[in-house]
Amino acid sequence: MVRTASRPTDAQLERACEALRGRGLPVTAQRRALLAAFLQRTDHPTVDALHADVSRALPGVNRATVYRTLETLVELGLAGRVAQHAAACRYDPCVERHHHLLCERCGAVQDVFSAELDALRVPQPAAGFVAREFSVLIAGLCGACASSRSPARTPRGAKAQRHGACAPRGAKAH
Repeated sequence: MVRTASRPTDAQLERACEALRGRGLPVTAQRRALLAAFLQRTDHPTVDALHADVSRALPGVNRATVYRTLETLVELGLAGRVAQHAAACRYDPCVERHHHLLCERCGAVQDVFSAELDALRVPQPAAGFVAREFSVLIAGLCGACASSRSPARTPRGAKAQRHGACAPRGAKAH
């Protein structure tokens, strides 16, 4: 099942605001607009995409505020990071157990909820590694790209980023 866009409920928005307040962060008009915009997204936006979106309504929004707010939501368990090798880090407001479809042509990412994928057995990882969780990334072409005859191109946001761009603050990049 693929998730479709919806407006965030007042309860979702208030839960995120309370979590930020609990962290000692004021819920400014900018942060509230950022939260509302993020919670309704299903395209797993990058910091830059979300910043551009919020900046249209509130021109003074600082990119660093967007990044720090998203990272705080991740730390609080209210958002997740979707990392793709050599691509910009994307953020996901859906924290329920799910997997992803990645279009190799346009870079679109969609959530997939699947009991069959959830039930997969994780192979024994390298010695000493303890797996905490897993998700499946299914790469291919979205419907629009599959029906298009245009040549393949680099996915949106696939510019090389500094190594470890999605790593949590303080984590070492490998």
